[in-house]
Amino acid sequence: MNTRLVTMGFTAVAVGAVIMFHSTAPAQTPYVSLTGQEVDGKAIYLKSCKECHGVLGAPTKAAMRKYDKIPDFTKEEFFKAKKHEELIEAIEKGKGRDMKGFSEKLSKDEIKAVMVYVHTLAKKA
Repeated sequence: MNTRLVTMGFTAVAVGAVIMFHSTAPAQTPYVSLTGQEVDGKAIYLKSCKECHGVLGAPTKAAMRKYDKIPDFTKEEFFKAKKHEELIEAIEKGKGRDMKGFSEKLSKDEIKAVMVYVHTLAKKA
């Protein structure tokens, strides 16, 4: 298959995902993988992330006491300072000594779906 066509297809899907999470309500933000399958980023987040990052994106009090640099996903400023690639890398590889990576537990599509969902937690100013 032509590499250029594959690259163009991936770019189109990525742009679509960005548009999707900026234009839909938080509860209705699906991530459609390259295979056309919908991946539920919210369900993955609630299963794997809420213990530290909180159900609604604000870190729990216990997590804030334990981890001094844990981000608050409800703050829109956090996302203005981070690129999508940085968030995906943090989910894949972990962050510092406190957050372990999920690259062995989640597929690339699941990681992208979590990144898309986490953006919906930011409160718009």
